[in-house]
Amino acid sequence: MEIQKILTQPLQVAKECKTYKIGLIANEDLPIVEAFKGDKLNLVSPVTLRENLAYIFTLIGLTRLPDKMELEVIEDYIRTTYPYFTVQEMRIAFKMAVQGRLDCNTDHYEKFSPKYISQILNAYKVKANEIRRNLPPPPEPPAKQLTDDEIVEFTKNDWLTGKREDFNRVFNADKVFGILLKQGKLKFTKEQILETIKVVREDNLYRLNRLNPIEAKEFSKRIKNEDFIESQCKKLALVKYFENLSN
Repeated sequence: MEIQKILTQPLQVAKECKTYKIGLIANEDLPIVEAFKGDKLNLVSPVTLRENLAYIFTLIGLTRLPDKMELEVIEDYIRTTYPYFTVQEMRIAFKMAVQGRLDCNTDHYEKFSPKYISQILNAYKVKANEIRRNLPPPPEPPAKQLTDDEIVEFTKNDWLTGKREDFNRVFNADKVFGILLKQGKLKFTKEQILETIKVVREDNLYRLNRLNPIEAKEFSKRIKNEDFIESQCKKLALVKYFENLSN
């Protein structure tokens, strides 16, 4: 039989797991954590699955080996009932059962039946789920660093696809203005600068006259701040730049 041929060959033993500390996981359970990353039972090749079954048969002391038909039933049962277990987990489960570390009966009475398989793997599943709950959450992936062109493009699209009514709503204006200035895409004459300041002050006066007394008092303080006015001028300059690009 094929399984007997496999048993006469050197077993392909999985690599030993490195010992390291993870969260609340005991050292003796670390191989299970590593096994989570292994090869899913529904995806492993028939040869790999049978090699690992041969290892398990030897481990549990099975002397009456399954015949060809029984082996096909066993393989199908394992693949369809425990598709997302890894083959490494299956090996560890039977090893832990033999070591008495799982709450199950390991007496097989010379029959490797689906019922016996489930008895072992379901007991292992309880242990595996306990370990998963104690694993620390995976680290957050690093935030993507946008290029200067991507930053500008985002602000441009945000303005052009919006209502395009209030230049004060331009997003991330100081950053975008600095990028475009550095790239040499923004250039101003003295007259253009003075005109921009004039438009900003006129718009501020218009807004001030439409606010209630409390809001007007607060806004009046803001427009006396030179940094605030400068930021407004940058926003207006960006609006003119974006509008020219879209025409």
